[in-house]
Amino acid sequence: MIKLEWKGPEEKPLVLAAVSGGADSVALLSLLCELAGRGAIRLAAAHFEHGIRGGASRADAAFVRVLCEDWGVPLIEGRADVPALAKARGAGLEQTARDARYAFLRRAKADTGADVIALAHHLDDQAETVLMHLARGAGLRGACGMREREGDLWRPLLGLRKAELTAYLLDNAVAWREDETNALADNPRNIIRLSVMPALETAYPGAARALGRFAALARDEDAYMEAQASAFLAANAEFLPFGSRVRCLDGVPAAILRRAIHRLTGLDAAACLASEELFRAGKGAAALPGGVRAERTGEYLYFISRAVAPVEAPLPMEGRAALPGVGEIVAAPAEAAPRSDPFCQVLDGDSLSGAVVRTRRPGDFIRPLGMRGTQKLSDYFINHRVDRPLRDAALLVARGSEILWAAGVGISEEAKLRPGSKGVRLEAREYRKSWEENS
Repeated sequence: MIKLEWKGPEEKPLVLAAVSGGADSVALLSLLCELAGRGAIRLAAAHFEHGIRGGASRADAAFVRVLCEDWGVPLIEGRADVPALAKARGAGLEQTARDARYAFLRRAKADTGADVIALAHHLDDQAETVLMHLARGAGLRGACGMREREGDLWRPLLGLRKAELTAYLLDNAVAWREDETNALADNPRNIIRLSVMPALETAYPGAARALGRFAALARDEDAYMEAQASAFLAANAEFLPFGSRVRCLDGVPAAILRRAIHRLTGLDAAACLASEELFRAGKGAAALPGGVRAERTGEYLYFISRAVAPVEAPLPMEGRAALPGVGEIVAAPAEAAPRSDPFCQVLDGDSLSGAVVRTRRPGDFIRPLGMRGTQKLSDYFINHRVDRPLRDAALLVARGSEILWAAGVGISEEAKLRPGSKGVRLEAREYRKSWEENS
């Protein structure tokens, strides 16, 4: 006898069951009704009429409506002309239908105040999903297949075969609707369902359950790898005004590194492989999808996804000068005594009169501390080994084209403290967030 249990953290949650009218979802609704009858959950249902099968789709909706009325389950209905939507978007019918259905379910969840959305995916669906992912060249994450609880989605039937669900309905004299398109080998899932899985079950009896066990084992290993990638990112990754960077260390396992790069950037597998090559190289750059540029320089691999726009703000003698998305400098009167912190300096107040805080511009120059002559800011950065991607995002205190302080790098001869100087303490706070802060 099939019996569901609620094991989630929510107490007596409101469960929104997605019901198409097919055998799987009708069995799900029936089992959830029994669970609600035991007082473990509260229950509502949602049906989405996608307009793909004409009158048959409308008949499915009518069937679900009557079923919910008979079983006393509140029902939310939605519909869309998915074929027209797919044509307008230039997208595939199957993907468009899936997107529209999930968008409807999330709206229905919000409207009802439901805690979770229950889906009728079962063990045969899981086996098909794992095979599809492996055939596409997925890694360990793809081998995990579907999870029973994934965010606000709950799949309580993942451990059951479709035949078990059909037998349950027959034993309880519960009717369902058949979708004739499921018998057409016109998409990858149907081909696997109609041809591949029967052949596998003939060659290896119990193949579907074996694939389900494989997915469960993969999920355990995936969780371990996720924890390792998280620890690596927490210690070595940060977000910057133009994108992100990760510290290049020797001996990082390839599996952890690729996973970490994907989580940091969202790049696909091929781009993560290319990024891994740069990570292990001493230097180099590559153009990646989505307009992202990867650059290995110094101790870091940088991912540059946007340019830093030139920005400027007046520098007060006391107060805060902020450059949105870049950082800020906080000024305050202070004793005229030098400081060793590269991001917190005491400078000569008179030299700061009329100065601004900004990012760099063409023609910028500096008179380095202890030197008589001037130097192009670009050369100054090179001499001080400032990684190229950081230069456009450096916080600068400037008067005209003359740089008085490049935060984190050095001060100019012009701004140094002299006998009788009125000290102004400047503290630079660059925009840098750790992976943990930003995730």
